[in-house]
Amino acid sequence: MSQLMPAIDATRRSEQPGGQGAVRLVLLAAVVLAAGDCASTSPDAATPATVQLPRASSVLGRLYAVEELHRDFRKFRTILERKTVGLYTDRARLTAMLDEAEVVLAESMTGPMTELQFYRLLAPIIAGLRCGHSFLSVSAEMEGHLRTEALFFPLGVRIFGDRLFVVEDGHGLGVPPGSEILVLNGKVAAGLIQLICSNAVTVGRDHGHPRRDAELWFASLYYSYVDTPDRFALELLPPELPAGLPAESDTAVTMEIPAVRDARLAKLAQAIVYDMVSAPYPRAFQEHHAVLTITTFSYRKPKAYYAFLKDFFAELSARQLDTLILDLRGNYGGSPAPTAELFKYLLDKPIPFFARNNPVYLAPWKKPQKPALEAFHGTLHVLVDAAAFSMNSFLISLLKHHGIGTLVGSATAGSWACSDAAMGATLKTTGLRLKYSTQAFYTPVQGQEAGIGIAPDIPVEWTLADHLAGRDPVLAAALALAGASAAD
Repeated sequence: MSQLMPAIDATRRSEQPGGQGAVRLVLLAAVVLAAGDCASTSPDAATPATVQLPRASSVLGRLYAVEELHRDFRKFRTILERKTVGLYTDRARLTAMLDEAEVVLAESMTGPMTELQFYRLLAPIIAGLRCGHSFLSVSAEMEGHLRTEALFFPLGVRIFGDRLFVVEDGHGLGVPPGSEILVLNGKVAAGLIQLICSNAVTVGRDHGHPRRDAELWFASLYYSYVDTPDRFALELLPPELPAGLPAESDTAVTMEIPAVRDARLAKLAQAIVYDMVSAPYPRAFQEHHAVLTITTFSYRKPKAYYAFLKDFFAELSARQLDTLILDLRGNYGGSPAPTAELFKYLLDKPIPFFARNNPVYLAPWKKPQKPALEAFHGTLHVLVDAAAFSMNSFLISLLKHHGIGTLVGSATAGSWACSDAAMGATLKTTGLRLKYSTQAFYTPVQGQEAGIGIAPDIPVEWTLADHLAGRDPVLAAALALAGASAAD
């Protein structure tokens, strides 16, 4: 906890004007965490940068001398300062963070670092770009380690405010779902949540996207951003005890559980988005409504997707159903063509998808998109959440602007302005993989704020009870609007 809290406090102060000192504290806290890990793998933390270090057989324990890290850092800095579009980037703050990281390396404050320690130094800087398409992922070798050897936190969790709750004990370790985690390996839950979220990428001023990723991929993000233990000491508030008790309460339960090897828990920063490619698109027809779920706009076989849309909306018309629930939750975006194709089935008049000030290669979608022959003209309810940015938030911005359907759920991460045209680079020494945006893109809407998500027309909040019972309150709200129930 003593190692974590400086990072938390500093992160809050860095959001205020003139926060350069706070930026220094954030990076110093990251280095303190790295130094603590380094001490466990190398007792000689003061090894000079010029000494040739022996290479460990495991990527997890392999150390890189400071001069080697400097070479990677210089490339990292050059790309961020000269090649990123920075649509929502505070350039002064970015410079301060880069300066401080360079000072940390120049002063050899930690001695040699492992890949993960260096990664933890750079991750908050990438998050500072405020770009959902900019990622720093571990090396290919470390990725292999994550999928085959790494030991992860074994419990499924959900975040409510600054509180962390267990919703699944999939490995049968005896932790009751509904328990509140007060302290995890000496770190208070609120601080741990803030630390993980401050390293996760997002769009502009959005905070929902990192929290969503933090709870869905908590195990992997803890491993990447916090620590790699083989056991976890928990202070829990069991579900039968009153909520809100402080961590030091005598009623809290202390227990220790093992970390687990489970490839399903391994997740790279950019894979949170790109692993959704070619996800299925389930549909369901009921007596008075239909439900269509689209969790990506990126397909390796787009023609099959186009054929599916045509068949689905033709059947919707043939069944004479006048209510459609379109579920866009969990959809991080994709490519223009698949997104615009769905848009055509929701139109009653031609509307352009992209604004005229976009790159020339988007010309086909700057033109008014003609409604599809089988376009739906009934009542539309669109389910949205904090995953939505990029092409998905572009679509939602257009639906919102033109009054097409009712948005149900929680605010999106992105809006009508987003950056992409991402390029990639690999840092030669450590193998860390960087992806960064180079262009900004826009939809032709007015009256929507850039850099903050799109608010739903009907907000719906999840509760812990919903997660534990397997209920979907967002779908239930849409069904209620449609005059149906979850049993239909």
